[in-house]
Amino acid sequence: MSRRLLFSGVVWTLVLACAWPVCAQEKYPARPVILIVPMNPGGGTDLVGRAFAEALKKELNQSLAVENVPGAGSAIGTTKLHGSKPDGYTLGVVGGFLVSTSLLGAAKFPATDLTHLARLSQETFVLSVKSDAPWKTLAEFLEASKKEPGKITLGTAGSGALTHLAAEALNQKTAAKLNVIHFAGGAKEMTAVLGGHVSGGIFSQVEVLPYSGAEPKLRTLAVFGETRTDKLPQVPTLKEQGIQGVPPGPWQGLAAPKNIPEAVKRSLVEAAAKASRDPAWLDFLSKNGLTSAFLAGQELDTFLREEVETIGTLLKVIGLLK
Repeated sequence: MSRRLLFSGVVWTLVLACAWPVCAQEKYPARPVILIVPMNPGGGTDLVGRAFAEALKKELNQSLAVENVPGAGSAIGTTKLHGSKPDGYTLGVVGGFLVSTSLLGAAKFPATDLTHLARLSQETFVLSVKSDAPWKTLAEFLEASKKEPGKITLGTAGSGALTHLAAEALNQKTAAKLNVIHFAGGAKEMTAVLGGHVSGGIFSQVEVLPYSGAEPKLRTLAVFGETRTDKLPQVPTLKEQGIQGVPPGPWQGLAAPKNIPEAVKRSLVEAAAKASRDPAWLDFLSKNGLTSAFLAGQELDTFLREEVETIGTLLKVIGLLK
């Protein structure tokens, strides 16, 4: 047999063999996946990312390595995700911080310019006052601010923080006259509320739970999430009290670079949906005062558009966005 004939036979064998679908595209995921967490290790976003990674890798049947890329309010990590190869092997944890950093220009791309796979969890804000404060309900608290504009003070975790946006939205939606005071983080805000230096404060639910036991130091007047929580079941939501359009609290989601293959996207969304029902993941959420808030597909797209609009409007109200 001539060398030319032998070579031709080998080529045709390879062509025919790789005509089968198994050779056309490798089954995803065929190698380890990276999950970018755009915050420092040990923080809330990091803990959520690591807990969900444990659930997701079971569904993907593949190892999943968490990579912390903090800085610029999350913009460094989300920018790295945005610029990664769109093959499904680099994913990232996203949330409200992506929306605000993109609107403010720290992240140089729109929040929607990623492949958003799923919203995973929601952390509800609450409004709390000292347990011996004169206001028994949110209505009383807001009414007091209207009678004496500027006298009733409301703490936040910092200028531009999501709690700041929530406080300004509460003023806007209720015509209240709360004097919004900013602190360098939730811990200092809590100290000020407990010490009576401000009338009340907006916190994540998990922050107030240690002060809400049998001998409470705080009285919580409202839950900002859509439903009451099992940790504070006696506290009504803003919606129950006729107030809507206030950011409910931080959310966490899963995203990939834009333009990943459709088949890979479907695999990831299906895996994320199954992982969202993992008992260990649900136990993590419950213990940390978060709720499962899985969204995907058109519902997720709608949520993101509304989030961008709401946060953009509030950033303009407080003068951080023109």
